[in-house]
Amino acid sequence: MRLVLRSGWVLMTRSKRFVCSALIVLTLGVEAQAQTTKKPNAQPAKKPAATSAPESAAAPAPGDAGEAGEAETPPAAADPTSGDDLGPPPPPAKAQDEKTRPSPLTPEPNEFPKGNLKPPPAEYDQLLSDIAALRSRVAALTTTLFKSKLRIIVETEGDDARITSFVVTLDDGVVFSVPDRFVAEDEKIVYEHAVAPGHHVIGVEIEREDARGQQYKTWQTSRFSVLVPDSQLLETHMVVADDSDMAEDFAEDEDGEYDVRVRLRARVTEP
Repeated sequence: MRLVLRSGWVLMTRSKRFVCSALIVLTLGVEAQAQTTKKPNAQPAKKPAATSAPESAAAPAPGDAGEAGEAETPPAAADPTSGDDLGPPPPPAKAQDEKTRPSPLTPEPNEFPKGNLKPPPAEYDQLLSDIAALRSRVAALTTTLFKSKLRIIVETEGDDARITSFVVTLDDGVVFSVPDRFVAEDEKIVYEHAVAPGHHVIGVEIEREDARGQQYKTWQTSRFSVLVPDSQLLETHMVVADDSDMAEDFAEDEDGEYDVRVRLRARVTEP
């Protein structure tokens, strides 16, 4: 009985060893086959000594890709036109540059009519001729009706004063105007005509600049009331003087003075 049990134990022990050995051999074979299917890791390429710019990200090696698996691909962007009949939204408008933006006062291309302007009609020239003829008739009628006359004489003084604008008015109407430089070192008659007897207003508007410094300017307006006698000639003598030293003294010691005057003398003479 003992012999039988001993032999059975020996047989069972040998069977277990055989099974364990078979499992070990099978496991080693599977691992060996798995290693043979693997590819060796690729060696990273050597970077040159001097490169223009470093790469943002190195590409993964093929062996690492096999072990980590395929990289996840980002989901595709949804099509904005899918399910919408209006289409994609319009692109945002670009803001205009302040330097290239047109002024609000700039006219539009189609604001003015195309082509050259039409010449004025013949009636326009005829109207201007009639107005000139009427003025001549009024002047002649005034001379006939009124024997009273008014004479305006102008004289300028000032070596360094430059008169750039000179206007003489009579009863708020311009009777003499010089847009450019005006010089009257000697007495100069600027107006002589028959007028109605009675009160009249003589005015003068002057704009000057100093020859020693054009930034020093003066503007002057003066009005004078005169009485023209009946059937008499009233002669008025206007003297425009400028003795200012602002351009010379103020530039030296920051102390200067403007001295501008207009004098009018009136006297009755025979017509």
